[in-house]
Amino acid sequence: MTAWRVLVALPVALAIPLALAAPPRSKSLAQFDSGYAQCEKRDAAMRGHGDEVYASVYRLKLDDALRAELEATRKSAPYKSERRRAAQTLTKNAAASDVQQRLDQQCMALKKELKAAAPVDPKPEAKK
Repeated sequence: MTAWRVLVALPVALAIPLALAAPPRSKSLAQFDSGYAQCEKRDAAMRGHGDEVYASVYRLKLDDALRAELEATRKSAPYKSERRRAAQTLTKNAAASDVQQRLDQQCMALKKELKAAAPVDPKPEAKK
């Protein structure tokens, strides 16, 4: 192997364990939580349903294992760092009217996901 190939392969080989060590959902979950928090401020009906909507958006089955994984991810350092970064970006761009419009659209879409994720009640029996 030439010295050039070693110089190229070494950083790649060192980066792989770092990528595997980070929780897989930390970035997407932090960005989702940051945006969803804005929607919760606008619509009280959305409060407390973040995990359900997150699972619905990413087409995941929300069970106890996923809830535990999301909870563990939210406690991790990469999540906290990314959440802080996402909140700063949102705050910095909040004054722009197009950001508010996109946030309104996002909240409407998430509200639809919340309704889609809600369990369907069987039709009540007709009264005799």
